[in-house]
Amino acid sequence: MKALIVDNYGPPQAARIGEIDKPQLKDGSLLVKIHAAGINPFDYKLITGAVKDFMPISFPHVPGMDGAGSVDEIGKGVQGWQKGDAVLGMFDTGTLAEFALISAKSTRLARKPEALDFARAAAIPEAGLTATTIVRAAAIRQGQTVFVIGATGGLGLFAIQLLKSRGAHVVATGKAIDAEYLRQLGADNIIDYGAGDALEQVHQRYPNGVDVVVDVINTGDALLRDAQVMRQGGTLVSSLYGPEQSSFPSGTTVHYIQLKAQDSDLDDLALRAASGELHVEIGQTYAFSEAAQAFIDLYDPAKHTRGKLVVKWSGELQKHGRCRHARQRSSL
Repeated sequence: MKALIVDNYGPPQAARIGEIDKPQLKDGSLLVKIHAAGINPFDYKLITGAVKDFMPISFPHVPGMDGAGSVDEIGKGVQGWQKGDAVLGMFDTGTLAEFALISAKSTRLARKPEALDFARAAAIPEAGLTATTIVRAAAIRQGQTVFVIGATGGLGLFAIQLLKSRGAHVVATGKAIDAEYLRQLGADNIIDYGAGDALEQVHQRYPNGVDVVVDVINTGDALLRDAQVMRQGGTLVSSLYGPEQSSFPSGTTVHYIQLKAQDSDLDDLALRAASGELHVEIGQTYAFSEAAQAFIDLYDPAKHTRGKLVVKWSGELQKHGRCRHARQRSSL
């Protein structure tokens, strides 16, 4: 099959389009023909070697965890799926390829609603499920003020909307040109980090502190500064890593989260997106032949990408597959 292939750690410019063996169908799994793949920061970190000390990869490597497509083959013991069923999910093998493999029982697999196109479906899984995990960890209550650092990216896209659906007052970082976009997502107040230190601006506007900080940008000791804008007893939720809770002011609750999908979480996100309740912003789409460029653009400061980057296969987005009735949506 054709795939984007990485032969060694290094810049994405070194990735190449080539032929590689199709994933071997396993018992309990689905082999899916990929129609669109979402690009994630962690994909970039894997292929560049940024996380090789604790998560090494073998070569040749096909990047990509998010994808959407149609079921092509069904493994032994699988029930409830048919060839042609349209799906989205976080796959066990790289999605920047013609085919990818996923467990039929994975909580990171969902049926694609008919009203949701493959490109938007592929943009949802990792960022949407991580945002869901963040909102659960934050235990938001109606009327609480939440400051989101990293609001214009793929994770912020979903976090703002899910926080708003819980009744939060959302404060979001961005550039001045992002203000209208962030308000459309549900942000109540915009902090223009181009106009000065974002934390100082938040402190000036909310002198008594915010209830929760969601930081999907900073790591390490840089997270300690977030406590400056939290009220006594506030909560910090980070999708990355940082100092132990004892390093923060007394009473602060700190959650370093890892994506944890529960049954129907991804179905819920897909149904919301299909109905228009959840907006899926695609900053740019790329042909499969341009897949490496998507990784290059992801961290290009001149691009300032909003939302998600998606790679799609020419012509495939017109083939929506058989979209059977998705499971009933559960509350977050």
